[in-house]
Amino acid sequence: MTHATSISRTDQGLILTRRLPASTDTVFAALSNADDLMSWWGPPECPMVTCTLDFRPGGVWHYQLRCLRTGREIWARSVYREIDPPRRLRYFETASGPDGRITHDRPAADVTVGLEPDGSDTTLTVTIRYSSVLERDRALAMGIERGFSAALDLLVDLLRSRSHSRTD
Repeated sequence: MTHATSISRTDQGLILTRRLPASTDTVFAALSNADDLMSWWGPPECPMVTCTLDFRPGGVWHYQLRCLRTGREIWARSVYREIDPPRRLRYFETASGPDGRITHDRPAADVTVGLEPDGSDTTLTVTIRYSSVLERDRALAMGIERGFSAALDLLVDLLRSRSHSRTD
């Protein structure tokens, strides 16, 4: 059974934990494939509409979310620092423009994603660290907790659809 996202705040960041209905290999694939990321990354009201992905240490993940209600575009650029399939990945994310140039529209974050087997499920732990408490609070004010949790709901839907398609 999958439960809601557990979120705890640290001095300079957040830790999000979610049990996902799939193996670590399957979850890792959904974190490392542009087509999969397009289907779940971002809250439902701001889906990903553009994604380029060079999934290797030093590689860049550049993407755009578009808010359905306002049309506002949100661009981000992440540089992979560590990739250890299927257990861990780490990247540094910044706001960016469409050209990939770093902007300061949102707080930059050092993000670590850990995956642990939990029977036939996987426990996902995302640790987000900002440069200061002020930057963490800025991210909170922008809705990081609600948005990330909503995106993980979409990931659960994707994983469930895959498990149903294999059993049909």
